[in-house]
Amino acid sequence: MAQTPPTRLAALVARAGPHRGHIALALVSIAICVTVMIGWKLGLETVVRLSPTLSPMQFNTALALALVGIGAIAGSLRYRLVAGVLAGAGAGIAALNLLEIATGVRLPLDELFHAHQFVEPGAIAGRMSPNSALAILLMGLTVFVPQIRLSGRPIRGAAIAAFMFSAAAIGAIAASVIGYLIGAAEVFGFVPETRMGVLTTIAATCLAVPICESMLAALLRRRRLPVAGLLAGFGLALGIVLASAHGAIREDAQNARRAQLDLELGYVARQLSGSIADRVLAMERMAQRWGRVGGLSEENWRADALRYASDYRMIQAVSWAGTDGILAWVEPLAGNEEAVGLDLFSFPDRRAVYERARDSGRTVATPVLDFVQGGRGFITMSPVYVRNGEFDGVMNAVFVLSEVVSAMPVSPVLGEAELLLADTTTEMIMWDQVQVLDGTFFVGIGQDAAAVLQPRQVIADLVLVLGLISGGLALLASAALLRSLAQNRQIAQTNRDLEQANSELDSFAYLASHDLKSPMRGIRQLADWLEQDMAANLSEEARRYLGLIHSRIGRLQDLLDALLEFSRVGRNAMVLQSVDVLEEVRRAVALQDLPETWTVDIRGDRLEARVDKNLLLVIVANLVRNAVKHHDREAGHLQVVLTCDVDDWTLAVIDDGPGIPREKQERVFEMFQTLKAKDVVEGSGMGLAIVSKAVARLDGDVHVESDPSAGRGSRFIVRCPLVVREADASQS
Repeated sequence: MAQTPPTRLAALVARAGPHRGHIALALVSIAICVTVMIGWKLGLETVVRLSPTLSPMQFNTALALALVGIGAIAGSLRYRLVAGVLAGAGAGIAALNLLEIATGVRLPLDELFHAHQFVEPGAIAGRMSPNSALAILLMGLTVFVPQIRLSGRPIRGAAIAAFMFSAAAIGAIAASVIGYLIGAAEVFGFVPETRMGVLTTIAATCLAVPICESMLAALLRRRRLPVAGLLAGFGLALGIVLASAHGAIREDAQNARRAQLDLELGYVARQLSGSIADRVLAMERMAQRWGRVGGLSEENWRADALRYASDYRMIQAVSWAGTDGILAWVEPLAGNEEAVGLDLFSFPDRRAVYERARDSGRTVATPVLDFVQGGRGFITMSPVYVRNGEFDGVMNAVFVLSEVVSAMPVSPVLGEAELLLADTTTEMIMWDQVQVLDGTFFVGIGQDAAAVLQPRQVIADLVLVLGLISGGLALLASAALLRSLAQNRQIAQTNRDLEQANSELDSFAYLASHDLKSPMRGIRQLADWLEQDMAANLSEEARRYLGLIHSRIGRLQDLLDALLEFSRVGRNAMVLQSVDVLEEVRRAVALQDLPETWTVDIRGDRLEARVDKNLLLVIVANLVRNAVKHHDREAGHLQVVLTCDVDDWTLAVIDDGPGIPREKQERVFEMFQTLKAKDVVEGSGMGLAIVSKAVARLDGDVHVESDPSAGRGSRFIVRCPLVVREADASQS
C-alpha cells in the first residue's frame, strides 16, 4: 500500500521538533497581542487594559511584540529570512520609541497605525513605556542576530550575543513582574504613567522565557562551554533586577520623604495662619481701645505698641498712620527710623490697602512689599474709629517674612532646609498655602534645598550592596559549576573516545590473534615437513636456521595467545559470585606447570568475596608465570599471601628473583614490556598488562614493590573490594 504523503501541518510539527513547548508559549504571547490590537480597533477598554486602574497595552507595543513572536516561531522552524525580517521590524518599532523617549522628539510613529482612545494621565497617546520598548528591542535582537549570515555562515559570537540580549530582556521583564507582585510602580516604570502594562508583562514573559531558554540550551550543548558569555548574561539580568530594586527603594524613600514634608508643611502653614490671625486680633483690640477712649496720647500709645511688638515675635514694628496717610508713630523706633513720616499715599500698593481698610472697616493685608527700612514682608492695616464713628487712621503691624518663618518651631527634617514665605511659588519645590485675612501666601522649601528630598538611602544602598555581593557569589558559584560541567563533559568525551579506542584495540587484538593462528600453524607445518623430508641432506647451518624458525614461531604463538587472553579480559562479561578466595587462589596455582625445583607457600585468611572466578584465575596465573619466567636461577620459592580488612582483600605474590629496578617498575604493567631482551627470556611482555586489566575490571589496583639494591625478590600486591559493584559488572 502506498504511503500518504504528510500534510503541510504535519511537516511543520515534525520540523518544530523539541521546540514545540517554546512555540506554544510564543503563540500565547501572539494571541494576547492580536486580541489587544482588535480591542483597540473596536474601542474595548477592558480588552486593552483589563481594568481602568491598570495601564493599557499600547497598539504599537502589541504590534511589535507580535512581530517578534512570529519571528521567533519562524526561527524555530528554520525560516531564517522570515524570522530576521519580522524580528527586525519589531525591534525597529521599539528602537524608534526609545529614540523618542531619549531625545524628546515626537515622531509620527506613536499613532501611525491607530488613534488611541484611552490615554493615561501624563502619558503620550500610543507611546510605549520605556521598559516595554527596551524589553521588545532586546527580544527582537535576540531573534534577529542569529539569522545574520556572512558567506553562508553565522557571524562569530552571535549565539552568545543573542543569549545576553535575551537575559537582559528577562531582567527588564522580571522587574515589571516583581513590581506588579509587590504593588511598587517604581520598580517597573519611571513614573506611574510609564509603567509596563499588565498585558504587556504577561505577553512579554510568555515570549522571553522560551527565547532565553532556547539560547541557553544552545550554548550548553556546545562541546566547549562559553563560560564568560553565560556569566555575562546572568550578570546582566541580575544587574537589571538589582538596579530596578535599588531605584524602587530609593523612589519609595523619596516618596515617603515627600509625604512627610508635605504633612509637615501643612502643619506649619496652619500654625502660621493661626499665629498671624492672633497678631491681627491683637492689632484690632488695640484699634478698638483707641476708639473707646477717643484716641491715645503718644506716650500711652507707644508703651502699648512697644509691648505688642515685644510680646509677638513675628511683628517687627507697630505703627499708626493718620487720615493723611502719614506714619506718625512707629515702635520700636530702633531700626525703623526711615519709616517715620513715610507717606503711605505715595505708594500705590500701600494706598490701595489703606483705602480698602478705611472703606470696609476690616483689617486688610498688603501683598509682599520691600520695606523702606530694609527687608521684605507684608503689613496688616486695622482701621481706627472714634466714638462718633469718625475714621481716625489705621493701626499697622509689620511682618518681615524671614522673621515670621523663623518664629515657627519646625521638625528636624524641615530644619535641614530653609523655609520660605512668599506670595508666589516660583522659587519653591514644595509648598502649602497660608491664609492671611483675604490674601494667600505660600510657605515652602526653596529650590536650593532640594537635598532635603533625598533622604539617606541606607536601605537602598544596603540592598544594592548585598545584592551585588550575593549576586557575585552566585556568579562565582555558577562559574565554578559551568567550569566543572565543561570539564566533566570533556572528561566524558575523552572517556568515550578511550572506550571506543580500547574496544577497537580489543577487537583488533582478538581478530588478529585468532586469524593469525591458522597461518602460523601452516608455517610451522611447512618447517616440520622440510625438516623431515630433507633431514639427511641438511647442513648444520640449515638445521640452525630451522631451529630459529621454530623458536620464532613459538614466540609468535605465545604472543598471539597472550593477545587473545588480553582481549578476552575486556570482551567477556563478568559473572559475579561469592567465592572462597583462598581456595580459588590455591586452585589457580595448582593449575600452573611449575618446575620441580620450585616451592610454593600459600597462606592467608579464609574469606568470601564477590568476584569473577575467571578474572581471579587470570590474575593469579599470570603473576605466578611471570615470577617463574623472569627468575634468574633454576630453583625458586614463591609465597602467595591473602589478607583481608573491612572492605577489601589483598593478594601478595612474593618471589625471590632478581628484582625490578625502580625506574622500570611503572612500565612493567604496560603491553609488550620485558626487563630483558626476548632472545634472553622467552615471553610476550603481556602477562602483567593482562593482570593490570583484569584487576581494573574488579575495581581494584595492582603495584609492585622491589629494591634490587637492598635485596632479592619482588612483591606484587593486588587489592580489590570484597564486593565488586554491580555497575562495574553491567558496564563490562
